[in-house]
Amino acid sequence: METAHQTSARTGGDQIVKSVARTCQTLVYFDEVQRPLSVVEVSKELGYPQSSTSALLKSLVKLGFLTHDSRKKSYFPTERVPLLGSWMNPDLFGEGTIHRLLKNISERTQHVVVLATKNGDEAEYVQVILPKDSPIHHISLGTRRPLGNSGVGRVLMSRFSDDEVRSLFRKINAYRAPDKPAVDVKAFVASLAETRAKGYYLSTDQVVQGSGLISMPFPNHLSSRLFAVGVGAPTDVILRSEAEIVGIMREEIVRNLKKMDQQSLTS
Repeated sequence: METAHQTSARTGGDQIVKSVARTCQTLVYFDEVQRPLSVVEVSKELGYPQSSTSALLKSLVKLGFLTHDSRKKSYFPTERVPLLGSWMNPDLFGEGTIHRLLKNISERTQHVVVLATKNGDEAEYVQVILPKDSPIHHISLGTRRPLGNSGVGRVLMSRFSDDEVRSLFRKINAYRAPDKPAVDVKAFVASLAETRAKGYYLSTDQVVQGSGLISMPFPNHLSSRLFAVGVGAPTDVILRSEAEIVGIMREEIVRNLKKMDQQSLTS
């Protein structure tokens, strides 16, 4: 059975250079587990040949992105890795307001929390908070979901006008792979009115059977990009706890928005 990393690595088909995909997936895996890893662990989780994994890790050591503990036979990222993107958006990718918001929601709900953004014709998870005891194992950083058949995709699309949504999905339908079902554009656009009115969307068993996600749009002024926050759990838990989870998400978003506004006034 494929891991979430292997599934997401296939996104885009042959257009992705294999060596680049492996390098990025390896660094993402370190970010998720946040501990030293051996060649065997990386090879097993990502599905790469052990010899290729060893060569990749040694190359990253020489380039200064990993350090190697010869005694424990393990690898770990150097400070160069987090510094690469720290200048872009400290609130989003550092220990800033948005990261604290996601952690607070996860701690209060005890569920997986994701931050997603539109990336081309898909929604991509750019932050993932995964509790240790979570039964959800199919979500990882970089996971992509279809815009027309996922909770985060629907919420992101609710931020666009109906005309923009129609135009996008007509293009997606025209260029979709033969094995991919077409999106019912008319029905999808009509359903966005309810999503906008409620301020969130609950999806169950859409992408993965037995799993559900409550997705909520992120306020526009935090970034020039559109984002959606999602809380994931088994379907029965999501359905049973809908009101509680939605309440927690709204409380934390409002609380952290106030903090961000105060910081901007004093800076």
